[in-house]
Amino acid sequence: MSELIPEQITITVDQWHRPVAVLPDRIAIRLAVSSRESIRDYGYCHFESRRFDADTFETRAIRALFEAVVQAYPEAQGVGQYRTYDVGYFYGSIVGASGWDMAVRTWKDYAATEHLRVRRGIHLHHDGRSHFGS
Repeated sequence: MSELIPEQITITVDQWHRPVAVLPDRIAIRLAVSSRESIRDYGYCHFESRRFDADTFETRAIRALFEAVVQAYPEAQGVGQYRTYDVGYFYGSIVGASGWDMAVRTWKDYAATEHLRVRRGIHLHHDGRSHFGS
């Protein structure tokens, strides 16, 4: 599978002006699966996936997402740290292109697009690893 690059990512906002990253479907599907594997559920909608090493597809994709978000939405919470410290977090939605209606700025069919939705929250750590979660 090819790598995700920032130029493939569209950063937009939903109806409530929250950031959304729209990716090619094939990459969103892979990240959606990874974001649901080996989950530690802390309750109250807080969870954490396993950590992904710096050289994994997931971490490289998360880095591309940070690059796109910093360029398009630098005031998004958690992304300012990325430029300065190479760490950070982003809690915007991440979805495959066929699951997002750009004109209406919402899901095309929320129930039918779960396979295209990455669980909310991406994180980059000081040691170069990453994880999905809240």
